[in-house]
Amino acid sequence: MSGFAGVALGVGALLVGFAAPYGNGIEDDPPRVIIEKGTQTLAKAKSVRMLAKVVEVSGTTTLDLHFDVDGNCTGSVTPPGNAGRAEIVKRGQDVWLKPDAKFLQAQMPGPAGQDAAEVINGRWIHGSAGNPMLGDFAEVCDLSAFQKQYASKPRTANAEKGGKTEVDGKPAITATSRTGAESTTYYVATEGTPYLLQVEGRKAGQQGKATFTEYDKPVPAKTPSKAESVELSNLQ
Repeated sequence: MSGFAGVALGVGALLVGFAAPYGNGIEDDPPRVIIEKGTQTLAKAKSVRMLAKVVEVSGTTTLDLHFDVDGNCTGSVTPPGNAGRAEIVKRGQDVWLKPDAKFLQAQMPGPAGQDAAEVINGRWIHGSAGNPMLGDFAEVCDLSAFQKQYASKPRTANAEKGGKTEVDGKPAITATSRTGAESTTYYVATEGTPYLLQVEGRKAGQQGKATFTEYDKPVPAKTPSKAESVELSNLQ
């Protein structure tokens, strides 16, 4: 919008509806309400991008995923234990997976992994979401299932309000719930829609963080071409 602001005074009236983000007053709410309002925005989202990191004894898992309620997604996953990285694209019932050499070797130790890497040769593996080898990756792309499991019933027990902060430059307020040794901290936007911007959780032997952006922005529809892909059936 700022690029149009100085074009002419006459367009000023057209820009009234594009005012700067406004304070939404959520910082004045009780901590339980802050948590509920924030998680509700995630529960109602049609699509979102999530950058998550989980640290446990076995190592660190990272997930960068733009997914929607129709099960479409694009992103990447990095398993723990220096086990490589894989890119993923899902559109409808079609799934594409692009693993690097370390990922393949971790999933298929020994000569089998080496042979698979030679056949794949840096291309995408293409198959159906119903294939057992791709099923776990396909399930990750289901935003609806994620919402039901993590956003429909937020933890509000013993909730305490925190201070004002920022998440990637966006003003936020924190609220933390605790149950025994477990704690979950919610970061909720204090300007515009009270989006859930970030969640941090801790429990015995594990800690994690997830950041949410690009609410309701469509998942990119582009999929790998046939020339860039190898059919999973050719590897089995």
